[in-house]
Amino acid sequence: MAKMTDDELRALTDAEMQDATGFCGSGGRLEAQRRKNLRYFMAEATEDLAPPDVPGRSTVVDTTVRNTLLGMEAPLIKTFCGTENVVEFSETTQDDEEKAKQVTDYLNYLLRKKNPGYSIVTTWIRDALLQKVGFVKVWWDASIIESKEEYRGQTDVQLAILLDDDEVEPVEQKAYPDPEAEKAKAKQLEQMQAQFAQMQQPMGGREQAPQNLQQAAQQIAQFAAQPVPQLYDITVRRKKDGGRLCIENVPPEEILVRRDAKSLRDTPFVGHRLRRTIGQLTAAGYRNVDKISADGDGDDMSQEAAQRRYADGDSPDMARNNSIDPTAREVWITECYVMCDYDGNGIPSWRKVVRAGDQILENEECDDHPFVGWCPIPMPHRLFGLCPADLAVEPQRVKTALKRAAFDNISLSVNGRYYALDGQVNLDDLLSSRPGGVVRVKSLNAVGRLDQGVGDVNGAMQLMESVELDAEESTGWTRQSQGGNGMPLDQTATQVNIVTNRADSRVEIIARQFAETGYTDLFKRMLKLVSQYQNKAEMVKLGGKWQNVDPREWTNQFDMTINVGLGTGNKDQQVQHLMALKQAQAEGLQIGICKPQHVYNADIKLAEALGFKSGDQFFHDPSAPPDPNAPPEPPPPPNPDVVKAQAQQQQHAAEMQFKQQQAEADRKYAADLERYKGDMQMRVDQNRQEAEARQKQLEIEQQAQLEALKEQYRNEEAREKYQADMARLELERYKIDKDAETEIVIAQIAAKQANDAALMAAEQRANMGAANGDA
Repeated sequence: MAKMTDDELRALTDAEMQDATGFCGSGGRLEAQRRKNLRYFMAEATEDLAPPDVPGRSTVVDTTVRNTLLGMEAPLIKTFCGTENVVEFSETTQDDEEKAKQVTDYLNYLLRKKNPGYSIVTTWIRDALLQKVGFVKVWWDASIIESKEEYRGQTDVQLAILLDDDEVEPVEQKAYPDPEAEKAKAKQLEQMQAQFAQMQQPMGGREQAPQNLQQAAQQIAQFAAQPVPQLYDITVRRKKDGGRLCIENVPPEEILVRRDAKSLRDTPFVGHRLRRTIGQLTAAGYRNVDKISADGDGDDMSQEAAQRRYADGDSPDMARNNSIDPTAREVWITECYVMCDYDGNGIPSWRKVVRAGDQILENEECDDHPFVGWCPIPMPHRLFGLCPADLAVEPQRVKTALKRAAFDNISLSVNGRYYALDGQVNLDDLLSSRPGGVVRVKSLNAVGRLDQGVGDVNGAMQLMESVELDAEESTGWTRQSQGGNGMPLDQTATQVNIVTNRADSRVEIIARQFAETGYTDLFKRMLKLVSQYQNKAEMVKLGGKWQNVDPREWTNQFDMTINVGLGTGNKDQQVQHLMALKQAQAEGLQIGICKPQHVYNADIKLAEALGFKSGDQFFHDPSAPPDPNAPPEPPPPPNPDVVKAQAQQQQHAAEMQFKQQQAEADRKYAADLERYKGDMQMRVDQNRQEAEARQKQLEIEQQAQLEALKEQYRNEEAREKYQADMARLELERYKIDKDAETEIVIAQIAAKQANDAALMAAEQRANMGAANGDA
């Protein structure tokens, strides 16, 4: 067989697209049902929910679809976003145990950290609950991402670190002195010059040495010549290559799939029809994109896409293609993934064909299509099953009609209609409704109320309650599941658990369906893509530890385990069951049927049931290898009897040692005290002798002076002067005697105080020794 030509490939993809479910303009039943579900979810009073075109009639719309979906959405989000690992990989060979755990942690890291995992999962769940099937697209983006970055005020070190990055290429650079450093240098230079001026001024009549002035001037000149640190403003271009794993939600109306497809796993054709601007196509590397026609723009958009995209009521013509920039013009492109024999070898294979109008922008061989979908209520042998919105649509329509009828009846009962005979009633009085008003008539039967059936509001409420019960039976989501007002107060705890568990079981089945189909296929494709296309290792923090992850070492051969169980009850029941299990494990440890690893597994499940993502922060895995950087564990506690005997022996030895030290201290203190007393007495005697010697010397000197005065003053005048001098000498002698006595007394007092202080210190030391001996 010959190789397929472009015309044949174009004809093949055209045929597949036109026959596919979801192709624009098909107007099939699937599109109508999804549009209806969306209208009911938004509670729009249009089409079959439109009120009668009569003024004054009720326009209320019931919200059963919205209440049901939002109620079921919350536990599903908690299940898939509130646990650490919904999907776990297990090894298929003995040596791949650590790799399997690393694969699990790394793929969860890619979903939740490298991609907006929470937004992807929540949108995926709501699409499935509302639009029958939710779709996501997972692919490997090998394009180089370029971004422009600007940095201001970078130092030399910061600039060197920035330019050392292999992804960075400088585009523009500007250097300038640091303003703060310039101000600090000018201030410091001014202070140095002021000090130099002070040195030039003579101080105390002395001038500074010329060499000192010369040295100071040289220091000022050297400081002024020092360059100011530079700052840099730099613009760089960052190029990130190596590829990345990308995951995004796809609106259901953009997916094209064969009408007879049973699942996305075995369909031979899947397409993604979306709008892209000319600029986006040019950036993606496509050529001749300016020649792509607009394909009629608004005519090519399905009613479902227009309803979702233009919810504010704008038409497609008003909302796009109004820009004068030609690169902002939007065109339709279709990514076709088709199984065909393009090479003519008789073996069909997957090919990716990107179509835009009549042009083929891309045609290359691929492994598989990148789409993953899940249906909450699958139908056998069909891709599109049912969803909770389908089951809640009819109860919402009936309840809307009942509510409007009840409101209209109440309004008519308050504002009834009246008849009036022409010319017999004053119409102004009749139309003026006021308390105590008078209506003037010419006859008794000229006016009256028309016979209208008064609505049975109680009956309407009972009928509405019956419809509500039917809706709960259909969807499986009850008011009791939400903790609402539908639970009678006289029910026992067992009855409450029966009702809530029955409702929760429907949500658990939907969660299991999501895990077994959507989540499993998503993680398998993620593992396949990173194993094939990631060309370098990456250092990431997984499980609280930094690990070097290299997907090239993975063989893409791992089994998968789903951690979403059925029939496990609510969180409180799970905690109670786990606590009972731990009690049984405590008994099992004593008889040898339970090991620490089993207790650890139960504790991890308990932590997850309590709402924690991981229990590793509370419990240590006994099977984990020891951490070489961890501090050594403390030794086991010794025998209490041995510790007691050692303590008593140490206490006896300490007492004997203390007594010996106390006796030695007492002997040393007694010798020091005697020596101190002798020193004090010697000082007192020496002071007394010195005082007596000074007194004797003064007496000799005074006697000599007296003899000299006697010889000098022989006459009368001499005698008078002699008497005055004698009186003065007598007074000085008296003062000298008193000073000598005072010094002797002071020396005795000082000796006594020193002796008393020594005795007091000795008594305190004796008391302290006695107290320590008693202890």
